[in-house]
Amino acid sequence: MIEFAVSGIVLFALIFGCIVFSMGFYTYSVVNGYARDASRYAMVHGIGCTIPPGGSSCSIGTGSTANTALKTFLNQEIFPGINGNNLAVTTTYAHGPGAASCNANACNGAGDQVTVNVSYPYLYAVPFVPSSSFTMRATSTMVISQ
Repeated sequence: MIEFAVSGIVLFALIFGCIVFSMGFYTYSVVNGYARDASRYAMVHGIGCTIPPGGSSCSIGTGSTANTALKTFLNQEIFPGINGNNLAVTTTYAHGPGAASCNANACNGAGDQVTVNVSYPYLYAVPFVPSSSFTMRATSTMVISQ
């Protein structure tokens, strides 16, 4: 009985540690997926984006407007265990690869590039170890197509 008590503590700590590590890897994968999805969304919603029948613009803009639009987009595809309110999304626009300047005033025209940074605070708790948190970050860069 004493042997099980001693070995059980180690065994359960390892099992719960594996579970927490797996949850951390899951969160890391989801944050990376969010960065890729947000950069794809920003790539097709540049300044030249229009909605066909009326020709109205579907551009997400730049700066805080783009950040809000991308966070709203990502909150529509929240995965289990992820709190969408804790996502932080930032976008930066720059001239395209090999170009000397931007194709549009705000650098969100076709051929320019968009970089999306997504961060998410991950709280982990392992038995017998004080819980802590760290921020998982992911970045994705794509060339704007429209």
